[in-house]
Amino acid sequence: MGDLVACASCDLLHEEQPLEDREDARCVRCGGLLYRGRPRTLEHTVAISVAALVLLVVANIYPFLTFTLKGQTETNRILSGVVLLWRDHYEPLAVLILWASVIAPLGKILAMLYVAAPLLAGWLPPGVAPLTRWQNRLAPWAMLDVYMLAVLATLAKLASLATITPGPGAWAFMASMVIAAAANAAFDDRVVWKRLDAAHAPT
Repeated sequence: MGDLVACASCDLLHEEQPLEDREDARCVRCGGLLYRGRPRTLEHTVAISVAALVLLVVANIYPFLTFTLKGQTETNRILSGVVLLWRDHYEPLAVLILWASVIAPLGKILAMLYVAAPLLAGWLPPGVAPLTRWQNRLAPWAMLDVYMLAVLATLAKLASLATITPGPGAWAFMASMVIAAAANAAFDDRVVWKRLDAAHAPT
């Protein structure tokens, strides 16, 4: 008997079958999605994660927004907003923005790279199992899209008061939001568990 896959909806066990790229395996009882065919998941995960990492670094280094009001111009970055909130005694909000817009997305990307890159090279890095579980738990906290919606809502309210110009950091942040979602979609942790099973199987 080959590897068994349980349906997430009705718990029916299925014997796993190889799939071609972009093919779906569905439950024979309820039609729920079991898994997708991703024959090059490690290659795609590494390539897309590197791109997301570069964009996230650019988003935090370069100016995010430039405000011009009554002849005065002020340039802001993501981290400068966190610092201002902290100085104004909004410490919980500053920590939340720092976590959701920088730490959690960066941690998830680095975790995927730490797991996928060595596996692609043919060896298992130490701590791969807990790190894989950790990055899955981190996904709901990597809220780049929620942060971006908050920024857009703020810009809509301030548009009548000041001239607002998006900087390179803003464009890089929007691109990193899309690329990070693609990296998360490309990562298939079933490959990790299979490599672990093969590494620890009795000979």
